[in-house]
Order: sequence, then structure tokens, then C-alpha cells
Amino acid sequence: MNTDRFAVVSLVFLLLSLTSLKAAETKPQQPLGENISLLDSTGQIHPLAAAAAKKARVFVFVTGECPISRGYFPLLGRLDKQWNTPDSEVSLRAVWADVTDTPAEIREFAKEFSIDLPILVDRDGQLGQRFQTKFVPEAFVLDADGDLVYRGRIDDMYREIGRKRPEASEHTLADAVAAVVAGQPVKQAVTEAVGCYYESYAPLEDEAAEVTYTRDVAPILYANCVTCHRDGEVGPFPLVTYEDAAKRARQIARVCESRLMPPWKVAERHGEFEGQRTLTDKQIAVLKAWVATDRAKGDLADMPEQPKFPEGWYLGEPDLIVEMPAEFEVPADGRDLYQNFVIPIDIPEDKYVATVEFKPGAPSVVHHSLLYLDKNGAARKLDERTPEPGYGTFGGPGFLPTGSIGGWSPGKTPRKLPEGLGRLLGKGSDLVMQIHYHPSGKAEKDRSKVGIYFVDKPKQEAFALWTSSFMHDIKPGESDYRLKASYTLTEDVTMLSMIPHMHLLGQTMNVVAQLPDGTTRDLIHVPQWDFNWQDEYVFAEPFQLPKGTRIVSTATYDNSAENPSNPSSPPQRVTWGEETNDEMLYCFFLVTTEKEESIQPMVIDRLTREGIDRAAARLRLKLSVRK
Repeated sequence: MNTDRFAVVSLVFLLLSLTSLKAAETKPQQPLGENISLLDSTGQIHPLAAAAAKKARVFVFVTGECPISRGYFPLLGRLDKQWNTPDSEVSLRAVWADVTDTPAEIREFAKEFSIDLPILVDRDGQLGQRFQTKFVPEAFVLDADGDLVYRGRIDDMYREIGRKRPEASEHTLADAVAAVVAGQPVKQAVTEAVGCYYESYAPLEDEAAEVTYTRDVAPILYANCVTCHRDGEVGPFPLVTYEDAAKRARQIARVCESRLMPPWKVAERHGEFEGQRTLTDKQIAVLKAWVATDRAKGDLADMPEQPKFPEGWYLGEPDLIVEMPAEFEVPADGRDLYQNFVIPIDIPEDKYVATVEFKPGAPSVVHHSLLYLDKNGAARKLDERTPEPGYGTFGGPGFLPTGSIGGWSPGKTPRKLPEGLGRLLGKGSDLVMQIHYHPSGKAEKDRSKVGIYFVDKPKQEAFALWTSSFMHDIKPGESDYRLKASYTLTEDVTMLSMIPHMHLLGQTMNVVAQLPDGTTRDLIHVPQWDFNWQDEYVFAEPFQLPKGTRIVSTATYDNSAENPSNPSSPPQRVTWGEETNDEMLYCFFLVTTEKEESIQPMVIDRLTREGIDRAAARLRLKLSVRK
């Protein structure tokens, strides 16, 4: 795109944005001032009059693809059973906000997700226009006179897109309905809904538009998005065709501009990490400009070839394939789950792992996975205490691992360690597969598996060291709590990868290496920590750090009510610990050394320090409780 063309597009986008903001400020007083009738997905007729016998009428705009909307269907189902009864003074109707879906497709979705509540089919978008819908899901409440008395969120499970709380602390919609039924004014008549944008567009036919899908947008999506957003993968919807992108254009631009997508949480380092998934500022500007210029399709001659993806295992048949011992049932809704599955590894001798490839059994609910090793039987004991497959924890696996063979997150491509390098998989070890599940609105059964690739001719072992601190004592309301952790290398090492780790209050982490000669080297910077997107960051070019280097991790935490991820409302005092409401500070780094005989002493030294620090933290917390 040349400079003049980009300037014109930017001006158009600004003018349209100002127009959109002005329209959003106008509040519809009686959205159903003119009586209309609509069909639901089953063909039933629903007269929608200005006034009605019901004291409160609830309309919730939904789609089957927005993850937040989909996650609310179980709750809406419970409200349907409570409100849509003959003697109820409340009625509840869902409004399907995707005008591209047919009634048959809506019925199929309702059947798959066990949805019984009436779903109005708004094929021409007239209800969306009448209510001036901005988000999906978004709830509206009308009183008996047809006046709009509430619009906004269903509850506060989400305070920001991509930031889900363990459970809702406010039931905003239900409270508004209760007030209307009781003849009382609604305390909060307007709240900000959190979800996907309500999309309505009329694509341009002009092939000479300033920004087009075929020439400008498709190359961005193909290179950065369709790895996950295609049939059979973890993305909640495909982004392969023009129609796929056009019907979601505003939402695509929104999540890319906020850097929520592609999922990559470390600061851009000009290719320092392998598989870096980031968009440039110019690419994001193109996506925004395409929305502002009515989503022109463009000349098919400009269309790039669709990327090719290998079928089956990405790196070919693994040397060993292991899977969960049984299916695990993920409920339709509720808080996210962190379940650990213990899988015995049957190998005749110690092996070295070059890489792993993880295959989720139920991609719609598997968020990410970390693969720990246990040679002491600790995980088996934890598993024996629970009746279901595996055992639940939050954060870590509930024991001190004896190793790790990596992990997986959406979009991650398996890559082998440099030639001859591998992580030790000791004979007699158990693989502890920790999976983060996020309920999708539909009950699912998962049985994920892992392909393991061994090193043909091992030369050096890759092993983990880490920085950690247990000094957390974060007061309620403190929004910028800072903590440091450090570890000094006892031998020369080569850095291979890093894994930062905090809990829900974490905000930023910065890790630097302070070298013996007084210089420093930046290792990793996480400007916006997100517990839901943990990953292992592999250096594109391994590098050496000398003995005596001090690795320092600095982290910040927000324990205020303004933190959308804060699990406590109101905020509570937070200390170190393993539970949801506790906090942590870790940064693991995978290293290797040419002195094979020094590996065991280094690991023992680190474990010893870890044990002492943990014991001291427990004693300090115990004494503080007594005070």
C-alpha cells in the first residue's frame, strides 16, 4: 500500500469511527415501538409488541461462534427454565446475531449444545438495528410498557475480552430483571457488555477499492491465522475464505489491535524466538482499514495460494506415542480446569527427547498443555485420591517435577532441539500431562495424546534451572506490587528456552542476565502477562552465559478491583501459594553445558535452594497468621 492510499484509508476509518461513536451514544427508548413478528429457528411465530403482559422481557443477542457467547449458553438455559414458564412474569428470547447462518444451521447448533430456549432468527438484522446492538453477547431488558430499562453484560465473568474470572461475583442481568419485576428502578441501567463485535456489513463490489481482501487481507490471515483457524483445529471458527473473514472483520481488527491475537505474549524481539506469532503495526492498520472501507473482496487474480499443512504428525511418525489413560469429561460451563493425567512411560533405558508434538483430543476445550516428568511416584499418589481420571490443581502440577519435556499452546509448531541435544526422559518416569481446559458451552470428552521424538545420537543433555521467589504479601488494592527473584549460575551454560510463570494478579515480567563483566543482556520481557496464555519461548539462536552470571526476574502484580483477572471481589490479601487466590513468581530456563559431570550438582543445588526457600516461606506465612 503506498503512502497516499494509506492516508486516504486512515481518514475514512477515522470518519467512520466518529460516526459509529455518535450513533452508540443514542439510546433506543422503545426498541419495539413498532410491533413486529419474527420466527424462531424452529418456525414458531413470536409477536414482539411495544407493550406486553410480562413485567420484564429479556433479549440476549448471541452467536454460535463467539467463544464468550457460546460459553453463556448453559447459563441462558438455566434462566430459560426459570423465566420461560407459564406463571413467570419474565420472558427470555435469544436473538441470533449472525445474519449469514440459516435457520437449519441454527437448529443444528442448538441441538449440539442442548439449547431449548427460543432463538429468534434476525435475518435482516432489524432487531440488531432497533436495539443498536454493539456486542455479542449483549442483554436487553424491556419493562411492561416496552421501555428499555437495562442493556449490557449478563454478569461479570468477563471484565475484558480474553480475561475470564474463576467465577462471576455480580449477576447483573438477573439483578436488573428482579428489580423490574419488583417495580423498582434498575441500579445500573447501562453496563459495558464484553464479547465479540456485533457485525453488520455490505461488501463493496468495486474491485478497485483502496484495501481489498484478495490483495491485502488474505496474505495476512494466511500467514498468521489459519494455522489455528481452519477446520479441525483449535480456533473457534475458520478464516480461510472471504466470507469467513468479512463476517468477522471488526472482531479480527479488534483482537489484533489489542495484541490478544495472534497469541504471543512476549515483546517483539525481531525474530529472537522461534515461531514468533506477531503482526506488524502496518498489518494491523490494513485490517482496520479494510473494515472502514466496507470489506471489498477484490480481484481473484490477487488471491494467494492457501497454505499447505501436513496431515497426521507434523514431523512424521513419532518414536513413541502416549495418550491419556481414559477420557476426561469437560463440563459445558463453569470455571476453567487444570487437570493432571499420569501416564507411565515404558522405555527400557534412559532416553533423550528432541521434541514433542501434542494432539488435543477435543480442540474446542483444550487451551494448552505442559508436560512434566515424575520419577518419584508423587503424581500417582495425588491421582489415587480422586475418582475421576487425573487430579486437579491450579498453576503447577502439585509436586516438584523431576523434569519436563516441553508443552503446547495453539499455533505452536514442534521443532527439535539443536543437533544432539535432548531433555532427559529417565527410565521408570511418569509423564504428567497437565491440560488447561476452558468450557465452551457444550460438554466435551477429551483424550489427548503426545508424540515423542528421541535424539538419535545424544551429545548433550538439556535441563532446567529457574528463578523463584516466595516473598509475596500483596495488600488489597495494591496495583503495582513489585518482586524480584534471582539465581547465579555455578557453571557456563547455553540458553535454549524460557518459561515465565505467575498467577492471576501478574501483570509484567522482565528477565535480564547480569554478566560477571558488568554488562547485561535482556532475556525476555512480558509486557502484558496473561495466565491463560502460558508458553515456552525457544531462542532462535542459542547463546552462552558464563559462570557467575546472575539471572534476575522482576515481576509486577495488580491486586486492585480494576484488575479484570482478580479472582477476589473485593480484593483480598494475597501471599505465595499453589491455589487460585495465591500468587507465584517463577521463570524456568532450559539450558545445556559442555561439562556433563556438572549437571547433577547444578540441579541438586537449585533444588536444595528451592526447598529451603519454600520452607522459609511456609514458616513466615504461619507466623504472620498467628500475629
